[in-house]
Amino acid sequence: MDLITVIIPIYKAEEYLDRCIISVVCQTYRNLEIILIDDGSPDRCPEICDKWAQKDSRIKVIHQVNKGISGARNIGIANANGKYILMVDSDDYLYDGMIEVMHKTLVEEDTDLAICDFQKGVENSFQFTYCTGIPIEVIDGETALYRIYSGSDKALQYVAPWGKLYKKELFDKIQYPEGKIFEDIFVTHQILFRCKKIAVIPQKLTYYFQNPTSIMNKEFHVGKLDYLPALKQRIEFYHIHHLRELEEIAYDEYLHALIWEYSRVKGLLDDKAKMRYIVLCYRSIYKKGYASKRYPNENAFFLGAFNLNPELIILYWKISAKLKNC
Repeated sequence: MDLITVIIPIYKAEEYLDRCIISVVCQTYRNLEIILIDDGSPDRCPEICDKWAQKDSRIKVIHQVNKGISGARNIGIANANGKYILMVDSDDYLYDGMIEVMHKTLVEEDTDLAICDFQKGVENSFQFTYCTGIPIEVIDGETALYRIYSGSDKALQYVAPWGKLYKKELFDKIQYPEGKIFEDIFVTHQILFRCKKIAVIPQKLTYYFQNPTSIMNKEFHVGKLDYLPALKQRIEFYHIHHLRELEEIAYDEYLHALIWEYSRVKGLLDDKAKMRYIVLCYRSIYKKGYASKRYPNENAFFLGAFNLNPELIILYWKISAKLKNC
């Protein structure tokens, strides 16, 4: 039976940590190495981790000074002995047969990666329903890359590090960037590109808990602009690997994100330095006369006007909003 390493980065999660760990130790697939990375958590998480290590010999605890979730994921991968790797966030929890189903599917279909669906919400004890006989989809890495741009929850299914069983070698010479909030956006496209075959399980096997205190659910702040360089890196990655259509899609996404974030920084933070930064990012890559294919309202005139003076677009939005309310 193959050894599977489960990596759980932990920081300020004492309210949910037991629930998460229980969902892992109670998996029907038993040959697990469970690595709990206490990322310098200031609450009771270090104590909870140590108690679980005493209860279950499969659990290994790593205590480290706070490096952020990327640093925790990287140290987990570096210490993984399993043939396969599963990432679990410390406030999420799993269907008890998740790992067995994903491993069986990955092996039978001879794929590099298995991806399952997920349930999102705030339930503390979601009742998973698994049905046998539902067809598994097998796709290639390029198809998975297109699905990154297919809508909010579908995109999350393919981008998020959790909900996936990876062959360990997919992470060779790849690390999550430390100090970034949206670390998955920097990395996942590289992982998907390496996959010749991916098994997609259409059933919900993991619960994505909407923790109101998590970084992702906190109010907008400048740190949430971390994903902008990641979007630009995707464009460069697709260009290097001659994925021209994906390169154009990624270019559309980047321009759209820059315009959106300019309006948020202006309206919510009034941070002029960040506004200038966004404008410089836009002007450094904007193609004169370009019109977005993904966002029809962002025609060549619209994008060109933002390049000339972003305040023209802000004024346009204000006028449009007033006209709609008349």
